[in-house]
Amino acid sequence: MRVHIWTADTAGSGWYRGYMVATALAWLGHHASADTRLAEEWWPTLDTVIGCRVALPGASRSWRGLKDHGVRLVLDLDDDYFHIDPTNTGALRVWTPEMQRSLAANLGVADVVTCCSEPLAAVLREYAADVRVVPNGLPAQFLSKPRDYQADRRPLYVGWAGSGSTVAELPIAARALNRIADYRRPGGDVMVRLVGITPEQAMARGMKGQRVGALGWVPHPELYLRDVVSEFDVWCAPYRDNPFNRAKFPTKWLESSTLGIPLIASDIEPYRRVIRHGENGFLVRHEHEWGRYLKQLADDPELRQRIGMAARAEASGSILQAVQFQWDAVVRKPAEVAA
Repeated sequence: MRVHIWTADTAGSGWYRGYMVATALAWLGHHASADTRLAEEWWPTLDTVIGCRVALPGASRSWRGLKDHGVRLVLDLDDDYFHIDPTNTGALRVWTPEMQRSLAANLGVADVVTCCSEPLAAVLREYAADVRVVPNGLPAQFLSKPRDYQADRRPLYVGWAGSGSTVAELPIAARALNRIADYRRPGGDVMVRLVGITPEQAMARGMKGQRVGALGWVPHPELYLRDVVSEFDVWCAPYRDNPFNRAKFPTKWLESSTLGIPLIASDIEPYRRVIRHGENGFLVRHEHEWGRYLKQLADDPELRQRIGMAARAEASGSILQAVQFQWDAVVRKPAEVAA
């Protein structure tokens, strides 16, 4: 089949829900492409279009035009744009009530709606009859990089990764991160690495000290995974417990477990489903627990190894090769799936 994934961006969302999907479908023999563009002259050549968060006026007109051309339409969302975090003023400016109504109408036009989590699916079923959960996946190649949990030839890196839109989560763990950066463990120093935000953004959220570094935005997701966050020894994923975050996919779990990095995450819906506390990661319910688990993992390389390897053992179930058949069923018309 000829499938085009119409991505909303080229960052993490576009990579996971666009370019990775095109890769997975190509492995199964589809003629699949992904781009932020969808030229009208392409429409007659396409069997299926997966549109990511289609809501802008021009995109909505194209969406209806594709429907008139008989193209199978799949609308994909990986965030709950009907419950925007009130502190995210940038998103609030974009996702106005008018934009939300446009998105709702486009959900109704779609043949199938896909999303990344069951809580998000529950929201979207108010607007569409056929809503399917297809999780994010990473290529199996990311499982192949070995880790030396015992090595103390460099500082131990405690990491956080986010963006300007998720930096509001950072203060939850800021005090613990500042303290661990000042900690002198028996095996050497600890450094905190913040990925995806500027030093100014980090300071505004309470981060400070010579051993805290903000690396800014990493433009290419594969580079981010292969060369940046793969250097973390411990990964922190703080989140506030609100409707927007509860609808998210536990992407930090997917990334950290695939790379074999022990994860400390807030005890909220997405991470509660995948982390068994003390076995394949740690769940934090109270602020003081961030510091406790950070110190335990910093002091004990055997604990880092046990947690990291347990998480990695389960990551094989989240590889792209395991998810591709769900996308295959989505892009095919019902008669083709039955055949």
